[in-house]
Amino acid sequence: MEMRRKDREITDISEINAVIEKCYSIKVGFYDDGHVYVVPVNFGFEENGGKYTFYFHGALAGRKAGLAKKGGLVGFEMDCDGEIMEGKEACDFSSYYASVIGEGTVSLVEGAEEKRHGLALLMRKISGKADWNFPEVMLSKTGVFKIEVTELSCKAHKKGGFL
Repeated sequence: MEMRRKDREITDISEINAVIEKCYSIKVGFYDDGHVYVVPVNFGFEENGGKYTFYFHGALAGRKAGLAKKGGLVGFEMDCDGEIMEGKEACDFSSYYASVIGEGTVSLVEGAEEKRHGLALLMRKISGKADWNFPEVMLSKTGVFKIEVTELSCKAHKKGGFL
C-alpha cells in the first residue's frame, strides 16, 4: 500500500533504526477468531540488510502466548516523539510524531540460543546493557516470541525536519 504523505515517509535504514530505538514499546495486533487483540510489549530488534526481526517475551500461558504460538500474520505499530501542534482553528491542530507500522509472521522461539539472543536484544534496548546472563531455569519458564517482518513503513512529522 502506498503512503499518502510521501513528504513524511522515512526510507533511510539508519533513520528508521533511530526511530525504532526511540520507541518504548511495540503494539502487536493479533487476529483472534473474529476479534482483534492488541497488546503493547517491550521489545528488542535486529535489522539485517533492511530485513527486521522483533523479539518480545512473556508468560508461556495466556491469550498473547496462545495467539503467538498459533503463529500467523500480525500487525504492529510503534510511535515516539508525540507532541500536539497547535493551530488557530480546530482543523489547524495536528501532531508531531515518528512512527513505524507493519506486519509480519509471529512465532514462538524454541531454541535456547535464539531465546538468549532475543532476550539480549530486548535487554540491550531497554537497559543499554548487552551482557546479561539467562539461566536455563529462567529460559524454560519464559516465552520468547519473534515477528519476522514482511512489510514496514516509517513516517515522521517533526519540528524542523525528520530526526
